[in-house]
Order: sequence, then C-alpha cells, then structure tokens
Amino acid sequence: MSKIVVDKSKSKIFLEYFRTVFVSFLVATFFTILLAFHARSEMIKNLYLSADEQNKLDRQIALKLVREADFTKDLKSKKYTICMQVGNIYEMAGNNQKAEFAYKLAIEKTSNLNYTPYFSLVRVLINQEKFNEAQILLNSIKDLKSVKLIKFKTKSYITIGDKYYSISKFLSAANAYEKAFYYYNRFEKKDVVVENSIKSRIVNSYINAADIMVKNNLSKDAVRFLKKAESFSPDNFEIKYKLAILYTDLDPQLALKYLEYLLKKQPQRIDYSVYNKALMRAANIADLEGKVALAKLYRYKIHSNDIFINNKVIYKNDIQVYVVDFIVRKMWFKYKLKANYRFKNISTNDIKKLNAEFVLRQNDKILETVTKTCATKARPLFSGGGYSDVIQVVFGKNIFTRKELEQYVIDIYLYKDDKYKTFVCSMKVPVKSIKNNIKYD
Repeated sequence: MSKIVVDKSKSKIFLEYFRTVFVSFLVATFFTILLAFHARSEMIKNLYLSADEQNKLDRQIALKLVREADFTKDLKSKKYTICMQVGNIYEMAGNNQKAEFAYKLAIEKTSNLNYTPYFSLVRVLINQEKFNEAQILLNSIKDLKSVKLIKFKTKSYITIGDKYYSISKFLSAANAYEKAFYYYNRFEKKDVVVENSIKSRIVNSYINAADIMVKNNLSKDAVRFLKKAESFSPDNFEIKYKLAILYTDLDPQLALKYLEYLLKKQPQRIDYSVYNKALMRAANIADLEGKVALAKLYRYKIHSNDIFINNKVIYKNDIQVYVVDFIVRKMWFKYKLKANYRFKNISTNDIKKLNAEFVLRQNDKILETVTKTCATKARPLFSGGGYSDVIQVVFGKNIFTRKELEQYVIDIYLYKDDKYKTFVCSMKVPVKSIKNNIKYD
C-alpha cells in the first residue's frame, strides 16, 4: 500500500517538473520572438536612416576619385558600360559638364532601345538649366509605340518640371508636368500613385503661379491658372477657396456658389467676412437689377451667418493654446505621457461650448485620441481673454525608448459641433518633462 503512494508522488513530481520546463520553454520562445521582431524593425529603421549618410559617402568617394584622375581621357575608345560609370562618378561629384560628355559618348555606343543613357543625359542637362537642349533631345526620339520610350519621356518631363519648380518658374514647371501626364496617359496599365503624383505637381505649380499673379494685381490671370489647377483636382478645397476670394470682386454670384459649396464641407476654414462681403456685393447687384427679393435674401444670409458661427464654428485664431506642463516618466520599462493645457479665448464672443481632441500620431498614423471638455454654459470662456480650467490629458500609449518618443506628435482640434473640428496647433512630444511658467491675466 505504501509503495503505491510513493509511485504517485514520483509521478506528481515528474509532471510538475515537466510543466515547469514546458512553461519556461514557452516564455523563452515568446521573448525570443519579440526580441527578433524588435531587432528586425530596428535594422529596417537603420537602413532607412543611413540612406542619406550613404549618399554623402558616395559623393565624398566620387569627389576624391575625380580629384585624383581625369576619367574622360581616352573615354571615346571605351565601352558603353565604362562611359556610363564615368558619367555616374562625375554626376555624383557634381561635375555635370564632364558627366554630360560621358553620357553623350554612352548614347553613341548603345542601341536605340536603351533609354538609360538618354535619361541620365537629360538629368545633367537639367542640372545645368540647359532646358532647350534637353527638349531637343526628347523631341529627337519619336517612336511612341515603345513602352520604354513612353516611360523615359514621362520621367524626363517630371525631372524637367521639378527643376523649373525648384527655381520658381511655376508655369514652365506646370507645362513640363502636363507633358509628363500626356505620356503617362499612353500607358495601358495605370498606376494610381504615379498619376496622383503628377497631378499634384501640376496643381501645386498652377497654385503658386496664381499666387504670384495675385501679388501683381493680375486677378484674371490668377483665375485662369486656378481653373487649370481645378481641372486636375476638382475637389481641392484650397483651389476653390482661392477662386471664391477672387470672384468676390470679379463675379460675386459665382463667388457665392463656391463659398456655399465649401461651407457644406469645412465651414471652420471659411473666413465669414469674405462670405459676407460676397453676399453684400451680390445684394447690391441684385438691387441694381431690380431683384429686390433676391437682395433681401442675400442680406438675411449675412445675419444668419453670424448666428451659425456663434453656435457651431470655432476658428483657429479664436484660441491661444498654453502647455502648462508636459510630464514624461518611465515606469516599468515604458514611458507614460501626461500633459496639462489651458485655452485662452481671444475672440470677440463668449464661448459657451468647446471640446478638444488631442491626437497622438506617428507620421500619418493616428495612435490614440483623447477627448476633453474645455467650456460649458456653466463655465464659459469669456471673450477678450477668458481662460479654461487646466485640461489634463493622459495617453495610454506604451512607449519604450526615447528614440521612439521623438517620432510622435500631438495635434489639437477644437470644436463646438463635432461636425466642424478645427485644427489649432501641433507639437512634437518632448523627450523630457517640461514646465512653462505662464503668467495668466
């Protein structure tokens, strides 16, 4: 009988031992996997971070090489690959003239279907602002049935446009980008990323050109360029708003069409003084045309706008944001973020309802959002300098290193109505706790 008891105790001991070893194995495996993933992510980060350093190193090596020897000697007798390598070295070293010479020789030694040396030559010509020569080179190749050629011309005109844009020749840039778009459209298979990139370049070029026209009091030319931009980006808020402002003087009724469309989208970004100005001008025109009822309608809208603003809309310039303190503490191997804010009302109206969203993000990725109430009927923000109570924000995001802390940003949005949120400010997450000695009025 006693022997059976002894056997059972031995089996229990064995099971407990096996269980301990198995659990230890699972825990060790789990942490090994975690460390492997962490190491892999750090390696990828280091690869991206070292790209600029690698380019600097390549440039230093190229500069050293071209100082020690002239690689263009006897280059005419060398093969295509040698000419391309020499061109690359001189281009990297910033000597575009010798790079141009090498790439021209490479073109002489290659087949007509190889467009790599052509693109390299276009690039160094553009670097020297030899736009006419680059254009002549591009025009000399006309076989538009070749996919490689279409791709070559698309890339070339984007490069030309980028150079024009960098020296503030925005109309020339827009023209080059439109040529790139023309060739891009000849591809049977479309790439949304490439298409949007080209369109964005065209739009930004025309917007910048329009801004220059406005500064020179050439409103009609500005409208023409903005309409061009609008054709490539029909839903672009900035374009429509700029057109609305210009049309306020040129054509108030057309300005109202733009403004009323934008009001439905983002009223917090509309300057209501511009809207009211367009309404008043449209009312005056209606009076002159004998349209009394329409004139009254326009003037009534001015009054209703004021009510809408007071109840629904907060402007960025209505509020000043103060960081009272920002606390960064490491607890149990991870950082916790806590911040205290106060808001000051510098508008001419009391604010009886106000909420805030504090958005923690990394690049375009939103990690966490904290919502807080800043003002109510019981505790309003009075006009002309009223302060909110201290608003405490605590983020739950676990952060493990200071290097990781540096990647995060906090955006603040304020709103009276959650349909109309207004971005008011952004700040990088500090790596150390901070305290501001703010004197409140």
